[in-house]
Amino acid sequence: MNSSLPAFVAEFNELVKESENMLLITRDSELQRAACSALEDALKRTHIEKQKAIARFDEDYANLLLGCESVAHALLAELNMWLLLKEEKPDEAWNHLVDAQMASIYAARAHDGFRHLEHHHQRLEAIEHLVFPRQVFVSSGMLVGFQECSICRRDYDGCEHLVGRPYMGQFCYIIARDIDLDHVAIVEHPADKRCRVERFNAEGGTRNRMTWKIEPDATDA
Repeated sequence: MNSSLPAFVAEFNELVKESENMLLITRDSELQRAACSALEDALKRTHIEKQKAIARFDEDYANLLLGCESVAHALLAELNMWLLLKEEKPDEAWNHLVDAQMASIYAARAHDGFRHLEHHHQRLEAIEHLVFPRQVFVSSGMLVGFQECSICRRDYDGCEHLVGRPYMGQFCYIIARDIDLDHVAIVEHPADKRCRVERFNAEGGTRNRMTWKIEPDATDA
């Protein structure tokens, strides 16, 4: 991105630089919370700016702002991850890590100006393996009667949109209709890393896979 960027995006980029300086566990928690508040405010302002672009049918700018929203979500999620780790809440922190990983991928898809965020995603992947214990993931198999496109609301198999692509400031995704659960399986690479085995039976209760503490069964309390 360069000096030809709209003033709104240039200002947003300055906030990103300031927020990135807070992405360390050693940073003061109050400063990190202040960065979270600034990002939440930026998200509101970016949404309003994006709606203006959509009203003008300026798809390129709308998609650029969609990327800005995704970047803000990624930074906000990572900041919350570090805060929750300092509060000894690793299970909640994990969910925010996954949110940050997904948002960084979305940003790179939203607009060519965010292709460089693939490196940021690699950093988040490294945090996953260095900070958190190895996870056991699960995935559900479902029978879907009808797949609806989120953009045109037609049958996805017959429309012109592609899942994961941006269209006028919105990502295309499938809305599954008439769902029946078929099976659940343990997998190496789940569609959603938040679907995981959090606890397993152990003598005296259940062991938390994150903290390794044994938590007494509710019936024994």
